[in-house]
Amino acid sequence: MKLAYIDSCVWITRIEGLSAYRKIINANLKKLKLDGWILCASDAVVLEVLQKPYKDNNQVIISIYNKLFNQTKMLKIFKDIFKNALTVANTENLKAMDAVHVSIAIKSGCEYFVSTAPNLRSLKAIPSMWINLNMKT
Repeated sequence: MKLAYIDSCVWITRIEGLSAYRKIINANLKKLKLDGWILCASDAVVLEVLQKPYKDNNQVIISIYNKLFNQTKMLKIFKDIFKNALTVANTENLKAMDAVHVSIAIKSGCEYFVSTAPNLRSLKAIPSMWINLNMKT
């Protein structure tokens, strides 16, 4: 079973971003699925993607995300997540929440970390797939 952790920024851009970005993300996620990857997320992803829709009381977007996450393999948060994330943050030079995501992915056995964030495109701890949203290249 090949697990690919999908970072929050991918989901947010896919659901709430520009339609041109949505097409790029959908194409990349479709290719992953066709290649046998299982798309994964965690409660940390849910927290990040739903924060703004909850603040805005945007029930339509909340419903879309809930349906999406019902079709996604949800990974468990492990006991020493923050201790582990601190090590990852220092090793990879990441912000705290990015380190939490990377830690969950590694601990859960993910073989790929998928993101649109440029600072996550060259991780040392886990192979990464950077989805380039720059439409000039």
